[in-house]
Formats: sequence, C-alpha cells, structure tokens
Amino acid sequence: MISCAMVSRYAWTTASIDVTLGSQVILRTGGQAKSTGSHTEPFQFNGSGHTAQLTWGVSLGHKFPVTLSIDGLKVADCRVPISKWWLAWWPFFAALAASVLWLTLR
Repeated sequence: MISCAMVSRYAWTTASIDVTLGSQVILRTGGQAKSTGSHTEPFQFNGSGHTAQLTWGVSLGHKFPVTLSIDGLKVADCRVPISKWWLAWWPFFAALAASVLWLTLR
C-alpha cells in the first residue's frame, strides 16, 4: 500500500510518501523539500533482500503521481491522495490574518 500525508518537517509544507508491504514499512520518503524526485530503500521480506524505488511527480489536485518499482520491476503507477493536505495552507492563512490585522490597526 502506498500512502501520503503532510508532515511537520519544513513547517507542514511537505509530505511523506510511505510504502508498506503487509504490516512492514519498506520505504518512507520522510518529507523532502522538492516537488519531484525519487527514493530508493533496501528491505528484507521473507528472509531475502530486495530494493524498492519510488519516484514521484508534482502534486496536482491533492494527489501525487507515483511509480513504485521493486527489484527493477514496476509494481505500481498511480496517483496517491495526500491526507491532511490542508495543513500546507497555513502560510497563506497566516499572511491573510496578518494583513487583516495590519489593516485593522493602522
């Protein structure tokens, strides 16, 4: 399963994309300060070693386009919804509140 959620890193303006296989997390991007990229992670499953590679594109409509490959074979090519996406809007609302306060007090 591939999931995505906003994380507190960089003041809630980035998301972590996580990949789980059963109950084991095999890859976690951790929230990177770039809009596109890739992350590779080795993992153990059923006693043998594997490599997971996740690539993602620019988020559009609260979803990231992602491609997951395991041991070089593409296993998923989909759009993953971002949970808690609204947290990324806090800088906008903070600026709006500051503007209203400034206009009110001047």
